Amino acid sequence: MDSAILQSHSSSNRRVVVQAFTVPLSLRFLNGQPAFWQKQGYEVHILTSQDKYLADWIAQNQLIYSPIPFQRSVSTLGLNELRCLFLLIRYFLKIKPLTVHGNTPKAAFLSLLAAWLTRVPVRVYEMHGLPLETAVGWRHVGWRLLEKITCALATQTIAVSESLLNVAVENRLVRADKILTIHHGSCNGVDTENDFNPEKIDLKELPKIRQKWNLSVHHQVVGFVGRLTEQKGIIELQEAWQTIKLNYPDARLLVVGDSDSRVPLPQNLMKKLKQDPTILLVGHVENIANYYALMDFLVLPSHREGFGNVVIEAAAMGKAAVVSWVTGLKNAVLENKTGLFCEPKNVENLTEQILFYLDNPKIARLHGQIAQARAKHDFYPETIWQAKLRLYESLIARARGVYLPDVSPLLQIAN
Repeated sequence: MDSAILQSHSSSNRRVVVQAFTVPLSLRFLNGQPAFWQKQGYEVHILTSQDKYLADWIAQNQLIYSPIPFQRSVSTLGLNELRCLFLLIRYFLKIKPLTVHGNTPKAAFLSLLAAWLTRVPVRVYEMHGLPLETAVGWRHVGWRLLEKITCALATQTIAVSESLLNVAVENRLVRADKILTIHHGSCNGVDTENDFNPEKIDLKELPKIRQKWNLSVHHQVVGFVGRLTEQKGIIELQEAWQTIKLNYPDARLLVVGDSDSRVPLPQNLMKKLKQDPTILLVGHVENIANYYALMDFLVLPSHREGFGNVVIEAAAMGKAAVVSWVTGLKNAVLENKTGLFCEPKNVENLTEQILFYLDNPKIARLHGQIAQARAKHDFYPETIWQAKLRLYESLIARARGVYLPDVSPLLQIAN
């Protein structure tokens, strides 16, 4: 072991942590964290692609930011990725971080490869989900190889849910002793005191939203929050809604989220969604808590998730959820306590579960109350941050004894 290298990373007494994300939208995973890390004596650097709205967030959180032109698709491992790798290597050689924390597949792979090449002692990969679960053909092969190499490059992998951890180990992406889930899961918990607290909702705003979308207090509101893409189960939800609206003509489906330009919905489906007066496409909203407040319960029939953050956000607002029995969501809901499960891609079963809550609003409210108590108890953000802090400290301490793995990550992936 070359201890001089570790000393060169810590000689300035700065505990520099680099957080890398493919796109700025994912920075929501850090909400509330910057102030905590600064209090612990850490200097946080953010590396992500450019966005016109990013400057304000960086300034508010007093972070150091450098743009890296990451691209999401696994199919683009070419000149742009070589450029990103060069920029990352140059950046790490300049600032000499103790820890590089890679988030989301593309940014994690490139940042951890650069960290390994520049001999950064602590390399953390936070696995927020596995695209390979729904990918087919060469895309599945590509995502699998990318995940396997990234896990090998990391000195520690974090899975944001227990079921995600199990899938990663079962698929031999990472050794069982090299991956963990922090606390009860999720990457950042949920702020039940401020951001998602029903008692702090501006009651003057709700009538304005109702008026804008022609919602009366007598409408039963089923909510969906997420990207409008096939993987989120929006196709099954639209089909299920055709039966639901016949049984409940006054029910409304409140759809919050933008279209995904990478994998857009078929045009005929978008046309159906837009032309249905019982479906309200509100797009992206800044204060999502106001929209949770309008819902009777949430529906998320995803084909896969890392954890299902929106389920816990809705829970914090006192809302139960109907979700698919898939990776991630298995841990976001307690069956028949905080929500209901449906079979993935099963329109009939999804319809049955939504109708159950509409038929039994008292049960939906009871499940929402239990979900709220669970969100407050199990997903308090600072509990998760403290656990990550302990992990960082243990990894740094371990690095002082063994600096680099004895086996190259490029050889580990064959195991």
